[in-house]
Order: sequence, then C-alpha cells, then structure tokens
Amino acid sequence: MFPGPAGRETTAAGLTRLGPMSLFTGVDVVFYQVCSMDKAVEFYSGVLGLEVIRREGNDWTELQAGEVVIALSGELATRPHQGGATVILRTADIDAVHAHLGANDVQRGPVEDMGGARMLQFFDPDGNEIVAIQPPA
Repeated sequence: MFPGPAGRETTAAGLTRLGPMSLFTGVDVVFYQVCSMDKAVEFYSGVLGLEVIRREGNDWTELQAGEVVIALSGELATRPHQGGATVILRTADIDAVHAHLGANDVQRGPVEDMGGARMLQFFDPDGNEIVAIQPPA
C-alpha cells in the first residue's frame, strides 16, 4: 500500500482503497427476478411467512426478512438465469424449516452440517436459490 489522499491508500495495482472508513452503511434490499409475481408472493409470504411491506402490481414486491428487505422484480417472460446472488435466511430450527418446506412441496436438498452450523438449500418457484442456516448453538 502506498499513501494516498486522506483516509485512502493506493494498492500496487493502482486502485484506491478506503482505509477503515466504508462507503456503505448496510444493505438496503436484495432482489430476485421472477416470472409470476403472484406465484412468487404466495411462496415468499405464504410458505416462508415473510411479511409483504410493499407491492406495485406485477413489477415489484418488498418483503421483510428480519432487518433485511427481500424484493421480487418481474415479471420475466422466461425463467431467471441461475447463479446470481443467494439470500441466506437465519433460523433457530432448521429441521422445522426442512419439514415445512417438504409439506409445501418445495424443491430442497438435505440439511447439511457445516461444522457447527446447519444449512439447507432450497428453491423458489422460479428456481432462485435460497439457503436457510441455523448458526451453532
């Protein structure tokens, strides 16, 4: 690192890096693209139990997930491309989540032990990946 403007450093590659200060104060919203807003809202609010806090027809819906807002953006003519961002939802009872998703015919994998934390991968009706995690006790 090389000295740069106040509070900034310049890397060997010539990039300016902020010191201990950040440009961001948090995450405002995370969103998924969906094909059917009604189906997606039913899944996220009905199956996952997230509260709808704003809906603008079939263009945009926001749901409260703890301190983070998850939004749905659509409607797309085709399924969203795989491999985008993944929301990880924290839970105190991963086995109850797994059973609940199974009772609602949600595509999901097995509960995996991650060396203390337990994780479950599942998918919304458009194939967007979601992960539930139970932190170590």
